[in-house]
Amino acid sequence: MIASRTNRTSVRRSSRAGFTLAELMIVATLMGIIGSLLTALLVRQQRFHRAVSAIADARARMRDIETILPTDLRGISTVGGDLYAISDTSIQFRAFTGASVLCAYVSGQPTKIELPPKSMAIPVGASNQVGTVLTAWINAPAVGDQVFLYNDSTSAGNADDSWTNFTVMDTASSAAFAPNSCLSSNATPLITAADDASPRYRLTLSAAPTQAQINVGAPIRIAREVRYSGYIGADYQWYVGYQTCTPSGTAAPGTCGSREVLAGPILPITADTTTSGLFFVFYDQYGTRRTSLTPADTIARISVGVRTSAESLRRATGSNATITGGDSLRFVVGIRNRI
Repeated sequence: MIASRTNRTSVRRSSRAGFTLAELMIVATLMGIIGSLLTALLVRQQRFHRAVSAIADARARMRDIETILPTDLRGISTVGGDLYAISDTSIQFRAFTGASVLCAYVSGQPTKIELPPKSMAIPVGASNQVGTVLTAWINAPAVGDQVFLYNDSTSAGNADDSWTNFTVMDTASSAAFAPNSCLSSNATPLITAADDASPRYRLTLSAAPTQAQINVGAPIRIAREVRYSGYIGADYQWYVGYQTCTPSGTAAPGTCGSREVLAGPILPITADTTTSGLFFVFYDQYGTRRTSLTPADTIARISVGVRTSAESLRRATGSNATITGGDSLRFVVGIRNRI
């Protein structure tokens, strides 16, 4: 009797172990639903943070425009022909990117000039512990850049002085040219002995400067033709772009290269300055709006505006509602060199 009861208990226990097929299917279904909900939530959060990052990047780019474009525009001369092309949505002009002085002509190579080192030794007894600066630029000189050398001409005084324009045909940078031409032992030294072994630039120009009129120590201005414009990207959104251009050699605008994104996405560009994602408005000295470069020397100030949209944030959050607003930037630049 005892053995029989024990066997029945063992059989009863073994028959109750594990889950039924229906129970397993219910658990699997619930896990699938929960997993789908978690995946959708994570994807939505990822889109949201990506959109926020994109908006922060767009705002940073707009701040860059507020710094870069006014700096480029303030140094141009409308009388000197620095403006090449203008429209409601673009501007192409000659931007000055650096300055230096003529340290030396390269012996036996009349089209080559040498500039002082960009980083120079601290003068003996200097109180601020800062080296002399004779060469400075935003971007190092490149082939196709324009170089303006100050020409003393032949008369005393500055009545006939001018800036002579050359095109950079080649550049080289070294601390040990064979030999260096810009030295402290030159007849008109611009550097000290501590700078003799410092890296410096050597430029090959499109023509030989007149050495009797463009003297050692003459100021040098370095310029590059650039274009700012709005365009549609590969994603069919509007952006503000920057291009460097090859000068045509005449008053006509040069051919520009590939674009770099400066800001965007922005609102679509239209002829209406109250809604356009990018606009340029040009005025003369009397406040009259100008739409052409005839004559260019009458342009006295330029108004620039950029508008972005919050649409990318709406798409990222999956909202069907319209999100109004966005970031905007507007500034006015007065042209200094008009005489």
